[in-house]
Amino acid sequence: MTIPLYEFQVSIEEDLTVHYPYKVSVNFQGDSDFYDRLIMVSKRDRVLLTGRKAPFMMRLLFGTKNLYYLEQQTNKQTKYLHWSLEGILRNKQDLTFTDNAFAIEFREALLNYLNLFAKDVEQGKL
Repeated sequence: MTIPLYEFQVSIEEDLTVHYPYKVSVNFQGDSDFYDRLIMVSKRDRVLLTGRKAPFMMRLLFGTKNLYYLEQQTNKQTKYLHWSLEGILRNKQDLTFTDNAFAIEFREALLNYLNLFAKDVEQGKL
Protein backbone atom coordinates (compact mmCIF):
# COMPACT_ATOMS: atom_id res chain seq x y z
CA MET A 1 0.00 0.00 0.00
CA THR A 2 1.41 3.37 -0.99
CA ILE A 3 0.90 6.49 1.06
CA PRO A 4 -0.27 9.45 -1.04
CA LEU A 5 2.08 12.43 -1.31
CA TYR A 6 -0.78 14.77 -0.48
CA GLU A 7 -4.47 14.88 0.30
CA PHE A 8 -6.62 17.94 0.89
CA GLN A 9 -9.75 17.96 2.99
CA VAL A 10 -11.92 21.04 2.65
CA SER A 11 -14.80 21.39 5.08
CA ILE A 12 -17.46 23.90 6.06
CA GLU A 13 -18.08 24.78 9.68
CA GLU A 14 -21.36 26.47 10.60
CA ASP A 15 -21.82 28.95 13.46
CA LEU A 16 -25.15 30.76 13.16
CA THR A 17 -24.32 33.11 16.07
CA VAL A 18 -21.90 35.21 13.99
CA HIS A 19 -22.38 37.54 11.02
CA TYR A 20 -20.49 35.24 8.61
CA PRO A 21 -21.76 31.82 9.75
CA TYR A 22 -20.05 29.56 7.16
CA LYS A 23 -16.31 29.05 7.49
CA VAL A 24 -14.37 27.02 4.94
CA SER A 25 -11.30 25.23 6.32
CA VAL A 26 -8.48 23.41 4.55
CA ASN A 27 -6.62 20.47 6.06
CA PHE A 28 -3.50 19.09 4.37
CA GLN A 29 -2.40 15.52 4.97
CA GLY A 30 0.78 14.19 3.45
CA ASP A 31 4.49 14.85 3.15
CA SER A 32 5.52 17.97 5.08
CA ASP A 33 8.34 18.76 2.62
CA PHE A 34 5.83 18.74 -0.23
CA TYR A 35 3.50 20.99 1.81
CA ASP A 36 6.38 23.44 2.33
CA ARG A 37 7.07 23.33 -1.42
CA LEU A 38 3.41 24.13 -2.18
CA ILE A 39 3.56 27.14 0.10
CA MET A 40 6.89 28.27 -1.37
CA VAL A 41 5.61 28.05 -4.97
CA SER A 42 2.32 29.79 -4.15
CA LYS A 43 4.23 32.60 -2.43
CA ARG A 44 6.88 32.89 -5.16
CA ASP A 45 4.33 32.97 -7.97
CA ARG A 46 1.83 35.09 -5.98
CA VAL A 47 -1.02 32.71 -6.80
CA LEU A 48 -4.60 33.84 -6.24
CA LEU A 49 -7.85 31.91 -6.32
CA THR A 50 -10.22 34.31 -8.02
CA GLY A 51 -13.99 34.09 -8.12
CA ARG A 52 -16.53 36.05 -10.12
CA LYS A 53 -20.07 35.71 -11.35
CA ALA A 54 -20.31 33.18 -14.14
CA PRO A 55 -21.56 34.43 -17.53
CA PHE A 56 -25.18 33.64 -18.32
CA MET A 57 -24.43 30.74 -20.70
CA MET A 58 -22.10 29.06 -18.17
CA ARG A 59 -24.79 29.34 -15.51
CA LEU A 60 -27.28 27.84 -17.91
CA LEU A 61 -25.07 25.04 -19.23
CA PHE A 62 -23.11 24.06 -16.13
CA GLY A 63 -25.47 25.11 -13.35
CA THR A 64 -22.78 27.14 -11.61
CA LYS A 65 -23.34 30.64 -10.32
CA ASN A 66 -19.67 31.53 -10.00
CA LEU A 67 -16.51 30.99 -12.00
CA TYR A 68 -13.27 30.24 -10.14
CA TYR A 69 -9.73 30.13 -11.47
CA LEU A 70 -6.10 30.41 -10.37
CA GLU A 71 -4.14 33.44 -11.53
CA GLN A 72 -0.99 35.32 -10.72
CA GLN A 73 -1.38 38.43 -8.63
CA THR A 74 -0.42 41.65 -10.37
CA ASN A 75 0.04 45.20 -9.13
CA LYS A 76 -3.22 46.08 -10.86
CA GLN A 77 -6.31 46.26 -8.64
CA THR A 78 -8.83 43.49 -9.37
CA LYS A 79 -12.57 43.96 -9.12
CA TYR A 80 -13.28 40.29 -8.40
CA LEU A 81 -13.21 38.33 -5.18
CA HIS A 82 -9.78 36.78 -4.66
CA TRP A 83 -7.89 34.88 -2.01
CA SER A 84 -4.16 34.27 -1.63
CA LEU A 85 -3.37 30.59 -2.16
CA GLU A 86 -0.46 30.89 0.25
CA GLY A 87 -2.84 32.25 2.91
CA ILE A 88 -5.30 29.44 2.20
CA LEU A 89 -2.58 26.78 2.52
CA ARG A 90 -1.32 28.32 5.77
CA ASN A 91 -4.92 28.66 7.08
CA LYS A 92 -4.35 32.41 7.49
CA GLN A 93 -6.87 33.46 4.86
CA ASP A 94 -10.33 34.42 6.11
CA LEU A 95 -12.74 32.11 4.29
CA THR A 96 -16.04 33.04 5.92
CA PHE A 97 -19.28 33.58 4.05
CA THR A 98 -22.90 34.51 4.71
CA ASP A 99 -24.46 32.25 2.06
CA ASN A 100 -24.36 28.47 2.51
CA ALA A 101 -24.83 27.75 -1.21
CA PHE A 102 -21.88 30.03 -2.04
CA ALA A 103 -19.74 28.34 0.64
CA ILE A 104 -20.55 24.89 -0.79
CA GLU A 105 -19.71 25.97 -4.34
CA PHE A 106 -16.52 27.67 -3.10
CA ARG A 107 -15.47 24.55 -1.17
CA GLU A 108 -15.84 22.36 -4.26
CA ALA A 109 -13.88 24.80 -6.45
CA LEU A 110 -11.19 25.22 -3.80
CA LEU A 111 -10.67 21.47 -3.45
CA ASN A 112 -10.48 21.11 -7.23
CA TYR A 113 -7.93 23.91 -7.65
CA LEU A 114 -5.82 22.84 -4.68
CA ASN A 115 -5.50 19.38 -6.23
CA LEU A 116 -4.69 20.83 -9.67
CA PHE A 117 -2.08 23.16 -8.18
CA ALA A 118 -0.51 20.32 -6.15
CA LYS A 119 -0.42 18.09 -9.22
CA ASP A 120 1.34 20.80 -11.27
CA VAL A 121 3.88 21.34 -8.49
CA GLU A 122 4.41 17.59 -8.13
CA GLN A 123 5.04 17.24 -11.89
CA GLY A 124 7.46 20.18 -11.85
CA LYS A 125 5.30 22.41 -14.05
CA LEU A 126 5.46 25.24 -11.49
